[in-house]
Amino acid sequence: MTSEETKKILLICTAGITTGLLVRNVQAEVDAKGLGLQIYSAPAIIAEQAIQTQKIDGLLIGPQSEYEINRLKDFLSYKAVPYKLISREAYETLDGKAVLDEIMKLI
Repeated sequence: MTSEETKKILLICTAGITTGLLVRNVQAEVDAKGLGLQIYSAPAIIAEQAIQTQKIDGLLIGPQSEYEINRLKDFLSYKAVPYKLISREAYETLDGKAVLDEIMKLI
């Protein structure tokens, strides 16, 4: 994939700390497989701004932040950004491979 085809995937959680750790593991899997994905994280509080101002190809939400779906649903629908909750097991174990599998199903 060229850089124009690189898909941007945002992971959010309440403070962005756990997803920050998870991003490293997911990005390592992405790099090992040579996929054109850029994975990054942010605290849920700034997700609305990111959705409005950036091109995001997918949004994954930490399981403890499920309530954010209601707050972000209109923005996600308007921008046609697919989203899903990260499975609790993959999230709690920081399983980059499992989360990458979830991303690939989402996009």
